[in-house]
Amino acid sequence: MSDPSPRRRSRALFWAAALLWLPVGVVASAAIRFGSDAAPGALVTAIAMGASSLVVAAVCGLPLALACRRLGRLGHPRLAWIGGAVLGVATVAASLPAGLFGPPGIAVVAVLLSLPVWIAVFWLGRQARGSSNGGHPPLDGQDPRP
Repeated sequence: MSDPSPRRRSRALFWAAALLWLPVGVVASAAIRFGSDAAPGALVTAIAMGASSLVVAAVCGLPLALACRRLGRLGHPRLAWIGGAVLGVATVAASLPAGLFGPPGIAVVAVLLSLPVWIAVFWLGRQARGSSNGGHPPLDGQDPRP
């Protein structure tokens, strides 16, 4: 039996993290917020009852994760990590009150809070395309063409 290649392992780790970061954050945040007042069994019961919302939260974590991955592939890994960390914490914090509106509330919050990274992806992607192939001029108005 052979070990999986590092690329395949890296891809599997990315998808695991992309799907699990938001549900794990929501559960941890709820445990910190409400865990001290509840019995240990009550937290497990709440997680079991909210499993459908956690499945939705798993899918809703994908926009931010995919945007950060794309930003890193554009050559800005530090910006991707910082954006992912800051917006990830904000998304987890906003998901608890948004969860009162059910899965659509979590989805709306997750998509809205991933927009800054997607805007950066499109901006930097356009800048890279404009400078590499002489296509579109940069958005800053400084056209390097004569």
